[in-house]
Amino acid sequence: MRDPYAVLGVSKSAPQDEIRKAFKKLARKYHPDLNKDPAAAERFKEINQANEIVGDEEKRKHWDDFGEASTRPGFDAAKARQWKQSGGFGGGMPGGGFGGFGGGGFEDIFGQVFRGQGGRAGPRRGRDMEGTFTVDLMALITGDPQEFSFSSSAGGSETLKLAVPAGLRDGGTMRLKGKGSPGAGGGPAGDLHLTVKVLPHPHLRVDEDNLEMDVPITIHEAIVGAKVEVPTPDGPVRIRIPAGSTGGQRMRIKGRGLRKRGGSRGHLFVVLRPTVPATEDARAAELAEELSGFYPADVRADLTL
Repeated sequence: MRDPYAVLGVSKSAPQDEIRKAFKKLARKYHPDLNKDPAAAERFKEINQANEIVGDEEKRKHWDDFGEASTRPGFDAAKARQWKQSGGFGGGMPGGGFGGFGGGGFEDIFGQVFRGQGGRAGPRRGRDMEGTFTVDLMALITGDPQEFSFSSSAGGSETLKLAVPAGLRDGGTMRLKGKGSPGAGGGPAGDLHLTVKVLPHPHLRVDEDNLEMDVPITIHEAIVGAKVEVPTPDGPVRIRIPAGSTGGQRMRIKGRGLRKRGGSRGHLFVVLRPTVPATEDARAAELAEELSGFYPADVRADLTL
């Protein structure tokens, strides 16, 4: 396993906020739905694994103390710390890991040091599992729970209602504690790590914490201005179209975007799209020709390459 700090391109002393930003940037770059490079899927998986370690403060501390051994099934931080403080029975812990103990690595060390009487291994935690939680954009915006079915640790299928936490975006991960593979010898089950995949919306686009929506307006509305009603995730809102509006002009509706950590929300940006009427009426062509006489100059005069 590669050093998770190196995978995310951050230093070992980086604050959690910097780690989150680095993960978000890389997850977008290598998400298989956005990056068609065959190697992107493996890179995306590696990025998620790295974030699972150093993006979680407790797991990050374990990695810093014990290295890759902390990611192995059955790892017990308290027992590992006890072993380390005892001097590792002369085996040493180069690089913060469990190397140098009989050449067997963590599994052998754990078995030799913490195995119970009679040669039987103690309870072992189950392996973590991975999956994909696919949601539509409106569920991401509102936080409404969606049904998710998976193979349960007890066998068979289990269905849960899950909501994407505020602040989590496409490519982010969720952890379902105890929903992974069953443990051995009475040990706890592992966890289920879900990568969130957000389905595209026919009218809304995501821009970090904000949303964008194209709103058609008539030529008359663009010229003289108007009050129009537009839909938002929280219900319709009336906005004022300024006189002389142009195509691509953006208008902000506060607090109607994506949910952020802490309870606040991003904004919804309405993008004005003046729309010509779909008609073959000769009168429309005559009016359009008359209207063209009001342009003070060639509209493409500044169009150069």
